[in-house]
Amino acid sequence: MRRFLPVLSITIAAFFAYSTVLAKDVTERTLAAGAARLVEVFALLGAFVTVAMIVAALVSTSTFRIVFAQRMRELALLRAVGASRGRLARGLIIEGALTGLLASVAGVALAAGAGQLVPLAGLAAPGFPFTPALVVVLGSFVLTTLAVLAPAWSAAKVSPLEALRTSAVQDAQSRIGRPRWVLGLLMATGAGALVVFVVIDGLATTQRPTGMTEDLLLRTTISGALAFGALITLGPALIAPVLRLIGLPLQRNTIATLAVSGVGGAPRRAASVTAVVALGVSLVIATLTGANTLQGLGKAEMASAYPADLEITGPVDAEALTGAGLTDVLPYRRTEITINGTLTMRATDLDMTKLRDLTDFQVDAGALGDMGPRGIILSTATASRLGLTAGSRADVNGVPMTVAATLFGGVPLGSALLHPSDVEGEPAGVLANGAEERVPAGLEVESLTDHRRAQENWFTSLVVVAVGLLFLTVLIAVVGVGSTTALSVLERTRESGLLRAIGLTRGELSRLVTVEAALYGIVGAVIGLAIGIPYAWLAIISLGVEWPLQVPLGPVGVVVLVLAALTAGAGLLPARRAAQVSPVSALHSIQ
Repeated sequence: MRRFLPVLSITIAAFFAYSTVLAKDVTERTLAAGAARLVEVFALLGAFVTVAMIVAALVSTSTFRIVFAQRMRELALLRAVGASRGRLARGLIIEGALTGLLASVAGVALAAGAGQLVPLAGLAAPGFPFTPALVVVLGSFVLTTLAVLAPAWSAAKVSPLEALRTSAVQDAQSRIGRPRWVLGLLMATGAGALVVFVVIDGLATTQRPTGMTEDLLLRTTISGALAFGALITLGPALIAPVLRLIGLPLQRNTIATLAVSGVGGAPRRAASVTAVVALGVSLVIATLTGANTLQGLGKAEMASAYPADLEITGPVDAEALTGAGLTDVLPYRRTEITINGTLTMRATDLDMTKLRDLTDFQVDAGALGDMGPRGIILSTATASRLGLTAGSRADVNGVPMTVAATLFGGVPLGSALLHPSDVEGEPAGVLANGAEERVPAGLEVESLTDHRRAQENWFTSLVVVAVGLLFLTVLIAVVGVGSTTALSVLERTRESGLLRAIGLTRGELSRLVTVEAALYGIVGAVIGLAIGIPYAWLAIISLGVEWPLQVPLGPVGVVVLVLAALTAGAGLLPARRAAQVSPVSALHSIQ
């Protein structure tokens, strides 16, 4: 049964992949031509499917390694009766490949079966896209085959005499060879060098040439891949310092101290599992951080583009509108200006300090209160383009003016704001809050609230879908934690018996195993935070987003707590099994 533990993660990934295919098929059948606008969404889903498959492959690699370690005595016997290393490795690879084939077929079958329930929701029933199904099966089969290569070759190299040792002894080595150190440090150096290049080029360039954003994003992606490669390569040597850091507040609790020692007693295994968890957590944290930052920018842009409920244009009477029941009625005048003789733009004299959504804006430099006659407020992008900042002098239509403030995300109703004393003419319109029905007949009115709500709902939906899909990759990592904990319990039967013999109760032993499983998640979460937040900042820089990084502390804390709970839950069944073994039978166990 142990050898089929990798089936679960591959099955989940295959189910995820083919469910995406069926979802696209349902959308196309239900919405017909209107489904074209969802092409980008399904491209995003495809990227998350790829990540989920990679995580499943990493989980499978770790699980195969542990499963083969548990079967060392069996493999030693095969070597003793004449099986060569190559033949033994081929047998293990074939076993792993068949496991992947079984898991991928099961995942596609489950997804296809679940798809038949779609008509219950009032949507068109999906077909059976045979070609995508075949691609999913073959892709999962290839990934599982690649995942089993290293564990199979490592298991086949163990001599019969070495295989007589317990797998715990083999996995207790935290030292890694010189070639592995060199490879890991090279990858870490490469990741760091790319980070430096992204920061320098991303922050120093005010006007980006065509293709620069794509180039910076590519550098960030490669840097992230190298960073995780370094984490996997150097993991066994790094796990002990991280555990010591996490174990400091747990020193007064005996069960927690034993759990830290148990995880640290198998550093290679702990490094493999926590690296997978860290990958999922870092992606979730980076997505949440990036989404929160973009949401802040989006609110500023929405407030700039739609600063009130209604925009009423034409010859209007502000007092009459107030009498009709509208609130926050702000008249404005519009003009065209040229700054420093190079850049022509539209400007208004709107007093934005009276806007209802003023808190959505964020000042980059200067202050809105500094605005006065011969003053001008610009967006950060426009100011950067002109080489200006708060306090700079600028020529506006031949008149010297001072930049009072620069704003992230833009200024309302145009590209610049002027003081009312610097604008001539009659009001071009007014902004007001309230119901459109209260506007007197004969006036041109545009509902800005509807546009803003549509934009905000679309962005929120994308974030929810992205985070939800990334959490599926975390669940696959949790499966890896569960399989690792279960096999660890089998491997350490004698240790469990000894702990029971010296006075540990069944409940305490069960809590010990559960805390060990939770520690895998906590260590992975700590590493994921250390990687995810910096790379979210790099992604913001790469995209050229002019908005300060905003880490959502509340959601990040929830992610860490949920992950600890999920990994602890993954250890419940292994903990129950460990607690049921009697001390006498455990001490007589070969393992």
